[in-house]
Amino acid sequence: MRRPSPGNKNIITPEEAITFYVLSRRKMWKLMEERTDFTVKYYDGRNLIIRAEFEKYLETHQELKRRAYGKK
Repeated sequence: MRRPSPGNKNIITPEEAITFYVLSRRKMWKLMEERTDFTVKYYDGRNLIIRAEFEKYLETHQELKRRAYGKK
């Protein structure tokens, strides 16, 4: 059985968000430290992200996305 895509899940890990939304790791972890509007902390101190809230945040903050390689 295959794992569901982060696009089909309601709650995702920071690593899934970085990969799925093509984000900079450094910016993502800095954001996780500063903002908690879309993060949820569960047991064992794991940070998880509410995908719908994070997508709303990304719509207003396009600078978080990486530029496509090779494009100028």
